[in-house]
Amino acid sequence: MLPISRKIDVKQSNKLSVLQFIRHRGETTQPEISRELSVSRPTVSTLVDELISEGYIRVTGIGTSTDQGGKRPKLIAFNPRGGGIIALHLTVNMLSGALLDLSANLLFEQKIPMTPRISRDHLLTRILQMTEHLFHKAEEFKISVRGIGVGCPGLIETSTGTILTAANFEAINNFPIGDSLASRFQTPVWVDNECRNLGLAEKIFGLGQDVNTFVSLMTDIGIGAGIIIDNQILRGKDDSFGEVGHATIQMDGPLCQCGNRGCWEVYASSNALLTKVAQEMPKTIVLKNMIIAEDELSIQRIIEAIEKGDTVVEQMAIDELGKYLGVGITNLVNAMNPELIVIHGEMVNLGQPLLQRIEREIQQRALPVPKARVRIKFSELGREANIIGSGALVLQELFNDPEYLFSYS
Repeated sequence: MLPISRKIDVKQSNKLSVLQFIRHRGETTQPEISRELSVSRPTVSTLVDELISEGYIRVTGIGTSTDQGGKRPKLIAFNPRGGGIIALHLTVNMLSGALLDLSANLLFEQKIPMTPRISRDHLLTRILQMTEHLFHKAEEFKISVRGIGVGCPGLIETSTGTILTAANFEAINNFPIGDSLASRFQTPVWVDNECRNLGLAEKIFGLGQDVNTFVSLMTDIGIGAGIIIDNQILRGKDDSFGEVGHATIQMDGPLCQCGNRGCWEVYASSNALLTKVAQEMPKTIVLKNMIIAEDELSIQRIIEAIEKGDTVVEQMAIDELGKYLGVGITNLVNAMNPELIVIHGEMVNLGQPLLQRIEREIQQRALPVPKARVRIKFSELGREANIIGSGALVLQELFNDPEYLFSYS
């Protein structure tokens, strides 16, 4: 976290409490706020007036009178357009950026294709140019940007916003992206691993909203997890918590990018599936006639081949992949006793057959008590999940510290 910390006064804390109440309540009234928060009506009135003038809340109508009669109270609600967030997501193949409102609604989005061979200077230039463009878009929407959130693969030093290492993307090793953005735009910046950001996205907007302890599992080029225990995202002493893809499941298995052998992600990631199918391409029934060039192979092509009856591809993409995913998830179930595991990544498009295969493996392998508790779901956040995750990282910080929200007041 890069912003400078300042002393917080009681008024700001009360103001944030009122705003949080309104944000989670939907529509409410000043008398209800006063009663529920045990804050005097004059104080609530003053804080509500300030929040309206700052744009964080708005009057939506007139409520009903109490049994004692009297003036009907105004209905007030959170205004998502009271501020904006710039959300960035960086991968080997793509730089994505978006302007979001304070409910993570997408207002504008931009994507730039990337290559692992890009230079550090060129990468930074593209990031700064995209961010500047998003600031201009915020001006067009007449929204003040309250923070910048960045999600990316690898080990992140969250206190400085520095990407320390990324096994599949050497250009961002020891990359102080947080400092670069903060110094250029004079705006609070938060940077974290994409998997933890997805966990926050599920907690705030997705399947984890009413769940205290769950795992958000990212399956893409590699495998990583955002782990929430008792409603707290876990980062570990050195911000490396959640690197579950590098758990060894085969002592003498294939070499992983991390340097170890037999890592889970070598068997159960999207990249692992594509590698396996490419190796076995001559044995496939339908797929081999669909692929002309090597770079045409994709998860979507695998799905199409299965739909056309390619049982060889189905064996690899459903049975084998589901088995390896189930084995690794069983370890998470046994070790963490989560209520829910939410799976992200393009492979969720393989649908219910894959989910059922994963669940069958868990039921065969996991301990009785945790397996009776856990539910396995595919994420419902959609294609913008990572951008929502970067926005969720900012929202978590903004709404936990009034200095960030009210520093412009």
